[in-house]
Formats: sequence, structure tokens, C-alpha cells
Amino acid sequence: MEAIELDDYRARHTGQTFWCGTWLNGCGHQLFTKLYTDRACHFAHGPDPEHTSTCARRAGGVSSADHLYIKHGLLAWMAEQDVTATATIPREADGSVGGQVLFTSTGQAGLRVLLSEPAVPPAPAGEDPAHLVLGPEMASDPDMLLRQGYVNRIQLVPDGTRRRIQVGTERHGRATEWFDLHEVGFTDAGLTTPAVEEVRRLRTTRRPIGVQTPKTAPQTRPTVRATGDETHGIPSPDRADVMTALDQAVSDGRSRTEIRRWLNRAEEVTHGGATAEENTLIRAATDALLRLERAVGVPTPREPTFQERKALQKVQRLLGNFAVQKRHGFTMVTPQQRRQLAQAAEQASAWLTDAQHSQVQEWQTAPTESAPAPAPRAPQPPTRARTPRIPPAAPRPARFDAAGLADAVRDVLEHAARIGKTVAFADLCAQVKELGELPESDQEQVLRRVKPTPRPRSAKPQRPALLTALITTEAGTMHPLYRRLAGHAGHHLPQQADSAWTDSVSILHDRYRNP
Repeated sequence: MEAIELDDYRARHTGQTFWCGTWLNGCGHQLFTKLYTDRACHFAHGPDPEHTSTCARRAGGVSSADHLYIKHGLLAWMAEQDVTATATIPREADGSVGGQVLFTSTGQAGLRVLLSEPAVPPAPAGEDPAHLVLGPEMASDPDMLLRQGYVNRIQLVPDGTRRRIQVGTERHGRATEWFDLHEVGFTDAGLTTPAVEEVRRLRTTRRPIGVQTPKTAPQTRPTVRATGDETHGIPSPDRADVMTALDQAVSDGRSRTEIRRWLNRAEEVTHGGATAEENTLIRAATDALLRLERAVGVPTPREPTFQERKALQKVQRLLGNFAVQKRHGFTMVTPQQRRQLAQAAEQASAWLTDAQHSQVQEWQTAPTESAPAPAPRAPQPPTRARTPRIPPAAPRPARFDAAGLADAVRDVLEHAARIGKTVAFADLCAQVKELGELPESDQEQVLRRVKPTPRPRSAKPQRPALLTALITTEAGTMHPLYRRLAGHAGHHLPQQADSAWTDSVSILHDRYRNP
């Protein structure tokens, strides 16, 4: 911070004390703010004339607290799945903490998250490798990859002012596939992701290609003879679509993931028997998949382009946001969100998993959320006609319902606060169309009237924060209009207001998530 920002920080934390956190490898002694005008202001330990402090924490970024985010996030996630669990963060032999987090659940095997190389071997005797989760930088054991077929990993990615957990699955010779927590399950076999399910299915399912002769069994129903529209009991259009997609995936030299997906579906639709042409295509697809996995005699599979990677990240971000909305009881999407999801999913279609395809289809058919209509105005008493009336020299803009627009804006911002998000001003104008049609002076007049929904007073005093702090630029930064709104409300911002604005956003998110 700069000196002026530190003055404001001290004023907002009057009467509070700060301590060197032991869960971040600190010493536990008290810290004080140091004010400078010629260098960066910072925290520092208090005087220690007896030299009793042996602090080992010098500096660290946001990842230095990942073990705390993981402990809190996974416990909350397990509770959502009706799993009762406890978590501990053991202290290593050298006195440091944060290298691993241990989870113990009732009725199920535990889970160990390993974030750094401990002094003891990473797999104690008797530990099931399926219940070990590695950090993104930890080296995987080749023997474990060979025996189990996969290794699960964990990482945290920025999500506004918070950190979001992702679980990844590493397979032999392949890049790690990352999934948000709403795509992950917790079973007796440990964490399971769509990639883990695919590995287990391929390892346990063995079916010969072509016609399969079923074992002798009592016939429970008469056999239906295939008609002109059906083959082997499978509707012809669906069967033809699957085989066409498989043929196209092989001919275009697409990725192993896509060829494997269509090959699995082709084996499902031909379970009761396949034609000679289908047998030939399935064998060709199997050979192509083996060549790709062994990298023999074929070029390297195409990697996603920059635009495809960006589209895939956008799909993952939107699905994650929708999952958070769904947990809070909001199952509707706006037309803009539906359009963004459709465009991104179409561009990244070849790189989406089956689970992601299903989720995209589910949200594409979800009901549409529209901005609340402005409140009806009370009827006005009739007025006497005034004659003669001289028309104004210049036309005045049509009157607008400032109170109704302020209520509509409030609903949009409170919805964003409940799910821990901000709203770009352009998106706000798209949801409250009348606001976008007003000149800037009238827009500011409407936003000044935005007040939060009245609620019972909290037992503890709440720090002031304007609801309009959630309005951002397209880049996600503080909107220039917010400085004028804050000044009008008596919240005078310092020259460098980013820190104060970020604090206001955090206050609003915490307040609406924990009313």
C-alpha cells in the first residue's frame, strides 16, 4: 500500500490487532503496520528484545494459503454430498505446515491431499493410491500410473476475490484434465471424475467387436423382427448418426478423446449385432485409436487452437457459475448467458467431455430469466388544463421511472452478490434495458437511488458498502462512475481506490452469502 491507503486501512480497522498466522508457517507473534513515504508500507513484527521470535515466514503469494482453502472447500463440498468428514493439517518434521491435508470421513475411506514433498514417503504402508490427491507441481509415481491407470490432482484458480478448487485426472501419456467440484464425486474408491470413470470403464469392459452370441438363457419376451426403420432393435436414425460421427472423427484425424467417445457409443449401439460395414468401421476406428495412443505411423494429434482453448475455458467458467447459482436455488439463465454458452460450446465442441456436453444441453433448455418489470406508478389526480400553453423551445427527454429502474438494478446486483460475482455495466444495461437508453446523467441519478433490500439488523455492526460497487468495467475493474456514486454517498475514496473498492466487493459478497 501507499501511505494514504494505509491511513485509510488503519481507520477501517481501528481497535483490531494483527498476528503472524501459524497456519501460514508464521511465528504467532503480533504484527504492526509500518508507514513509510519513501518505500512500500508493510506489516512488521513488534519489538522483540529477548529474541524469542523465530519466524520462518518471509514472503509468499496467494498459493501459500492453498491448504486452508482446500480444507475449507472440500469439507463444504463433502457436506453437500451428505458425507460427514473431519480434516487436519499435520505439522511436518521441520515444523512447517501446509504440505498436506488429511480428510477422515464416516463410513468411507479417507483422503490425503499432498501439496509438497514431505519428509516421509508419499505413500505410507497400507494406503490406497486411489485416495491420494497430488498438488499440481508434485511428480506422479510411474508405477502408480501403471497399476491404477490414473492419478488425481488438485489445484486452486482465482475466482474474483476468492480461490476455486479444481480436481484433475492425469493419465499415462496424456495431459491432466481439470474439472470443477460440481463435476467430481466422492465414493469408496476416492475422488471420481469423468476421466476416472472412463479409465475404469475401459479397464473393466471387454466386448468383442461384431456379432456377440449371448449365453443360453430363458427367453422372457418374443424377439421382434427388424423392420425397415429398425436394425437389431436400435432406432436407425440414432444408429446412423453415431456411425457417421465415428467415420468423420476417424477420417478427420481428430483427438483420441473424441474418437474414443464415438467408438464407445458405436459399440453400444451395435451390442446386439453389427453389419459388415459397421464391423469394418469399428475395426478401423480401433486401429486408429491404438496408433494414436502409441504414436506409431500417424502424425501427432491436433492440439486445440488458442481460440478453442479460450472457448473451452469460457464453457468451464459458465458451467461453474451456473452450478453455484443452482446450489443457491437459481435455475434460470439470462438470454445473454444462454447465447454466450452456445457460442463457446460450439467452438470448443471437440474438446468437451460427455458430462460437459450434457450440462450445456441442460442449461440451454433452462428457463429464461428476465429483468423484473418496473413497479407500476400510482395513478395521478387529474389536473386542470392550462390554456394557452406555450411549447418549450427545445424538446425535453421523456420522463422515466427512476424508482422502478433502481429496484430492477437492485435485484440484478443482489443476485450477483448472492453468487459472489460482479456485473459489467454493459451486462447490467442489457438486463435493465431502460437504463441503457438513458443519458449518463440520468443513469447516475438512477444508480444513486439503488438501496439494498431491507433486512433484520445484524447482531454485529456492518461496515458500509454501496451495492453499486458490484458494477464493473468490461475488464472487471472498478467502474469510473463508482467514484462519483461513493462521493455522493459520503464514502470519499482515496486517489488509488482499487484496494478500497475490492474491500467493498468482498464485504457485499460476505454479507449476502451470510445474511
